[in-house]
Amino acid sequence: MIKYNYIFLFILIISCGQKNDKSSNLSEGESDTTMVQKNGLLQIAGNKIINKHGEQVSFAGNSFFWSNDNWGGERFYNSSTVNWLKKDWNTTIVRAAMGIEDPGGYLDNKIANKNKIKIIVEAAIDEGIYVIIDWHSHHAEDNTQEAVLFFEEMATLYGNYDNIIYEIYNEPLDVSWSNIIKPYALTVIQSIRAIDPDNLIVVGTPEWSQRVDLAAADPIISFSNIAYTLHFYTIHHQQWLRDRATEALNEGIALFVTEWGSIGYSIIDPETDEWMLWCKTNKVSHCNWAVNDKEEEWSIVLPGASTSGGWTDEDLTDAGKLSKNIILNWIY
Repeated sequence: MIKYNYIFLFILIISCGQKNDKSSNLSEGESDTTMVQKNGLLQIAGNKIINKHGEQVSFAGNSFFWSNDNWGGERFYNSSTVNWLKKDWNTTIVRAAMGIEDPGGYLDNKIANKNKIKIIVEAAIDEGIYVIIDWHSHHAEDNTQEAVLFFEEMATLYGNYDNIIYEIYNEPLDVSWSNIIKPYALTVIQSIRAIDPDNLIVVGTPEWSQRVDLAAADPIISFSNIAYTLHFYTIHHQQWLRDRATEALNEGIALFVTEWGSIGYSIIDPETDEWMLWCKTNKVSHCNWAVNDKEEEWSIVLPGASTSGGWTDEDLTDAGKLSKNIILNWIY
């Protein structure tokens, strides 16, 4: 889909010195070469995410850790890591998780955190994979105007790329969907759609993105191409949450697992198997938490591992080995 006038883009690039357009759109006669070129703009059809051919698809990949300054995970925010995940893990989607309110996050240092996100986004575009721009917040409604300004900038910079997915609220707390989260979402979505009319937008749901049933009961209908966030960690979220998610799908909304974690300290996790079966059955895309070497059960690499990829099996945690096997063998 051609979203902008190419003559205008050419003039803009020449006059402003910006980089060449790397859009995944193909000229007539070109062959598909990357995952994004093969699938194009992702769109919602009922409770399904479909590609440019109308086929239901799902993608498997990695979420980066919080971008916050001096938290540790920001060291992995580089193009080499994205390249390695694509090449060695068969990752087809990455998530750049920009921390907002916490120390070292966007509100403390806008330029540094924004630049980290741009690095991941532009690396994903170069690699031809999808990328989620994540407003990684638990209190997004408290900073609505900041979110509007940020996503307006992201839509202006990257809205012509089919690679882009906007995640406008990571994990709301136990707050009202209809009275707090949805009004926030409508404001931010409107600002994005004024610039980018069609890229996929994912909206967080109450109680750490587990109450997808509440979104299903009162979905966003004034804008198109909207999905809803589902998060799970297998030690806490099991069949009861899968049942709730299935009911939400049956109510007609599309779900996107932008973050999930295994039990962590074992490469054998029956609940991960159950969740991956559920994702495969329903063709739900998912990103594993997290690209980091922090000493916690969900980091994919051990402390001291390279921050730019090139990992051997000895560098991976058990959680990393488990998630790599899933991502590497995911069928789209």
